Amino acid sequence: MGLMNILHKFKKDKRHPVETENAKKLKETGNPFLLARAEYEDRYGSVVKDVAKWRQISLSMIFMCILFGISMIWLSAQNKVVPYIVQIDRHGYAVSIKSAEQSSVADTRIVIATLGRVIMDFRTIVSDSKAQEKLISGVYACIAKDSEAQAAIDQYYKENNPFLLVKERKIGRMVNINSITPFTAGGNGTSWLINWMEQTTNEGRVVSASTYRAIVKIAISPVRELDQVLANPIGLYITELNITKDMI
Repeated sequence: MGLMNILHKFKKDKRHPVETENAKKLKETGNPFLLARAEYEDRYGSVVKDVAKWRQISLSMIFMCILFGISMIWLSAQNKVVPYIVQIDRHGYAVSIKSAEQSSVADTRIVIATLGRVIMDFRTIVSDSKAQEKLISGVYACIAKDSEAQAAIDQYYKENNPFLLVKERKIGRMVNINSITPFTAGGNGTSWLINWMEQTTNEGRVVSASTYRAIVKIAISPVRELDQVLANPIGLYITELNITKDMI
């Protein structure tokens, strides 16, 4: 029996090694609250700390998931389109493909095509009001905002309202581009000289023909939004526009 009591006491001390110390404190101080606090910390203190730690980890993970979800929603809402320029040969096969963002003013054929379209849209007058609105929108899509070119365009439309010319005077206008060439001797591609001929009609009959020239200055700013890509694929914007009528 003496051996069994010794083993039982040893197991008890091994399970709760702080119990002997607490018992001594109880005997020394006679304060049962100290023993209760020590017993609680011994048995449940580490559990409470572990629970608090895992709670912090869980809250951090939840916050990261929410932040990740918001980021994904924001990225999906960004409608970005990168246009590509495809060059084909006379048989219709693609021989060159590259991003429009890599293009520069050195792509003369693209610049010539864009400038020619802008001048034609700008000076053409048609009887269909919807088609005329589309022409005007195409012009402003290639005009730099708050630039000298925009001021000139605004002033022209104010003095020569195409809708009133069609409605009140039955006037129409057709435009034929004659030439588009670099204007500066250095060939940096920022200034261009455009020559064209206009035929003014009245109720379908040609009543006059005149030739014009314009010196335009351009800047390239790549676009990504879908509506901008459709209207101005290479991001060519006219910053300055000076038009004169040739004297015959």
